[in-house]
Amino acid sequence: MPGWLAAPISGPDAQHAAQLELRKAEYHRDDPGLIDRVLHWLASRLDFVVSGTVGGSASLVVLVLLVGAVALALFRASSQRSVTRAKGRPTDPLQPEPDVDHAGAAERLAAAGDYAEALREWLRAAVATVEGRGVLAPRPGRTAAEFAREAGAELTGAAPALTAAVTAFDLVWFGGQQAEREHAELGRVAAEQVHTAPIARGARAAASGYAMPR
Repeated sequence: MPGWLAAPISGPDAQHAAQLELRKAEYHRDDPGLIDRVLHWLASRLDFVVSGTVGGSASLVVLVLLVGAVALALFRASSQRSVTRAKGRPTDPLQPEPDVDHAGAAERLAAAGDYAEALREWLRAAVATVEGRGVLAPRPGRTAAEFAREAGAELTGAAPALTAAVTAFDLVWFGGQQAEREHAELGRVAAEQVHTAPIARGARAAASGYAMPR
C-alpha cells in the first residue's frame, strides 16, 4: 500500500480521536468557570422548585440539605479559626501577664470609665502580688472565687476585701451587671490589701500538724 494511502479508521477509533481533539484547551477558552456552572445549576434548581411539581418538591429538599451542609462547613471552619486564635491566651481571665503593670492599667481604665476592665486589671494585679509574695503558686485556670478563698486563707487581713472584689467581678463579668466605679474601687482595695497583709503561715502549719519555728 502506498505510504500516502492511510488505512481506513474504524468508527470507535474515529470517535476516540474526536474526543481527544475536543479536549484540547483551545476549544474551551470560552467555557464557563466552576462558579458560573454552580450558579447556573442553582438557578435551574430554583426554577424547578417554584414550578410546583413533585420533582420540584424533591429538589427543594435537596437544595435545603445542600445549603445546610455548606452552612455547617462554614460554621466549623469559623469555630476552628476561633480556637486557633485563642491558643496561647490565658485560660484564666485573672491570670496576670508578664511584665505588665496591671495596677497602672487599672487606673487608666477607671479614669476612662471602663470600670469592668479596671476591676479585672485590679484583680490581676492582686493575683500577681499574691504569687509574687509566694503566698500561692501560679495555677492557670484558677477561678476568681478559688483565688479569693485560697489567698484569703493565707492573707486573712485581706480576705474580706478579696471576697467583695471577686463577688463584684462575677456579677459584672458573668452576671451581666453594669459595672460602676464602686466595683473598680473594690478591686483597687483588694489589690492594695494583698500587698500589705501579713501571711498567716501559722494557721496552715497548725492544721497540718507541724509547728512553725519561732
